[in-house]
Amino acid sequence: MVLLVLAVLGSMAFARGGQESKDEIAVILMALDSDWWHMVEVGAKIAGSETGYKVTVIGPSAETDVQGQMNMVEDTAARGVKAIVLAPNQPTSLVPSVQKAKDLKVPVVIIDAKLTTTDESLFACFFGTGNYNAGRIAGDYLVKKLNAGDKVAIIRGNTGQTLHDERTNGAKDVFEAAGMRVVSIQPADSKRDLAVNVSENILQANPDLKCIYCTNDEMALGAYQAVENAQKQDQITIMGFDGAFGALDSIAAGQLTASLAQMPIELGYWGVKRAIDVIEGRPVEKYYDNEVTVVDKNNVANFRAELDRKISQIK
Repeated sequence: MVLLVLAVLGSMAFARGGQESKDEIAVILMALDSDWWHMVEVGAKIAGSETGYKVTVIGPSAETDVQGQMNMVEDTAARGVKAIVLAPNQPTSLVPSVQKAKDLKVPVVIIDAKLTTTDESLFACFFGTGNYNAGRIAGDYLVKKLNAGDKVAIIRGNTGQTLHDERTNGAKDVFEAAGMRVVSIQPADSKRDLAVNVSENILQANPDLKCIYCTNDEMALGAYQAVENAQKQDQITIMGFDGAFGALDSIAAGQLTASLAQMPIELGYWGVKRAIDVIEGRPVEKYYDNEVTVVDKNNVANFRAELDRKISQIK
């Protein structure tokens, strides 16, 4: 599916060829290593295509490359773009880089993960998911499939990443209130291959495990691979977070149970649109909420069809 998304982006760039662009907006994502981030990229490119702004999308090769993303923010601001749309992969470490952008009078719109700062003047606005409540929604869905006393494991993204803290804590609070036993919370840095290893270790220590909840879909797909290798795919419920194409395909195939889906195309689209509002002097609110919904076997076909429809509009 990544190839389809990249093909769409390529066709968009060709369609704009020969047209004079307005000033440049840089979109700096946590990484460009998954379907989900490429879906965010599609949304950003749609907004640029609609408005005539040049939208450049970049990101490090992994969400753990904090220094790489810091350098991108600072270099892009120094280059004199009109605005930056940033999904910070480490919300504390990126604060000094955003400060440098502000010092250069380059406005920054934050998407997906909030900066850890009390100085809200550093960014123009935030567009993203309320991750603690979203984690609770995922937990509420899963406890209906479990029994009190069942063992649950949580595989989470980078240590110190606030959004993964919140997605973890929201679900954990629901599990514990419902009488589930959270036997392990382990990081897998949002990587599928690392989640395979983490899941294998958890399964070895807890052969009677009933559920694995992951704070992104790449890790959920890795968890499923480990569960399948152990021939326990009919015994363990697995849920991811994001609603990426790979997860949707897995749900449709009867593998992953569900994903707590964000709206990634909207995330990229509205991040850029809010940046344009700031550039052109229109007022913006400080915080905007991105919707979430549980996707499982009952609604995956309709959810996927709607995503495909949005992408088809920009070919």
